[in-house]
Amino acid sequence: FSNSLLEKPEGDPTRDEIIDSYIKTLAMVVGSEEEARMKIYSVSTKHYFAFGALVSEELSYKIKELPKVRWVLPDSYLDVRNKDYGGEPFINGQAVPYDPKYHEEWVRNNARAQERNKRNDRPRNFDRSRNFERRRENMQNRDVENRGPPPPNMPQSCS
Repeated sequence: FSNSLLEKPEGDPTRDEIIDSYIKTLAMVVGSEEEARMKIYSVSTKHYFAFGALVSEELSYKIKELPKVRWVLPDSYLDVRNKDYGGEPFINGQAVPYDPKYHEEWVRNNARAQERNKRNDRPRNFDRSRNFERRRENMQNRDVENRGPPPPNMPQSCS
């Protein structure tokens, strides 16, 4: 199983246009749009843009190299108890009608993550950026110390 996250589509495409772009993307590595339709088992067209497909690990590497594909990850259940991958089910080559329930878990998790980020007063990489500056200064100082004397001027011969 593979879950491919794509860049947000340009403009304001319809749900069907987004799904069609997923089919065309997968068809680039599986050979045909019909085969791509049968390999896709979930799509996400509202909160994030992704599709889940039954493909080999080798094909997942090829998908990752395609334009507009941001990530390809092994899929896992969003809701293990109900064996739910999340997203909108795609059954027998067709997306089921959209229902907000398909993204309830994702929306809840995303809201929790945003709340955690709000509670954090300092910028996210505050300490890391300070450490980066220190490392850069230390490396510059080390380079100056290790340089040694400049090489003697070699006499230039005139021919």
